[in-house]
Amino acid sequence: MTAGRKLRPAQTTAEKMIKVDHTGENGAVNIYRGQKLISYLRSPRLVEQLDEFQKHEQSHRQIFKSFLDQSGIRQCMSYHLAGLGGFALGVTTGLLGKSAIMATTYAVENVVLQHLEHQSDFLKIDHPEAHNCVQKIIKDEQDHHDHAFDNLDMTKFTSKLVEKTVRFCTEAVIRFGMR
Repeated sequence: MTAGRKLRPAQTTAEKMIKVDHTGENGAVNIYRGQKLISYLRSPRLVEQLDEFQKHEQSHRQIFKSFLDQSGIRQCMSYHLAGLGGFALGVTTGLLGKSAIMATTYAVENVVLQHLEHQSDFLKIDHPEAHNCVQKIIKDEQDHHDHAFDNLDMTKFTSKLVEKTVRFCTEAVIRFGMR
């Protein structure tokens, strides 16, 4: 981005999608940051996996940031709020333990994968460059989803409650960002 260049709001649906994706990735980075912080004490065996997932999300966030910068589009007004909310969710689910952590990852990635699939179909025709950004992250998101599903115990009430709550909140954040 050129120094001193004034950033503009997203104008097209494609631009709004990428802006929301960027914000969502910031939330995801901070979910893992919060979970990792608590897991050092409660679930040390999870720290390495959480760290790996956090690095993936940081990479995804950078992909979307680069698109926004190159297009001269400012980030979502809720970018920092998503980061703060993600961190609070990460700390809370970290305190609840492994089942809550896996339920969170499963719920977020389930919603995100549906969202990305819808975006991919739209962007393939409307905006190939934005489509390319989305395609770069889908495999990682699917891997996170599958890992969480394989390690999720949905017989626990806490897992069910966390999954439903996180799914609802993730959908709400996406809808809010796209308005």
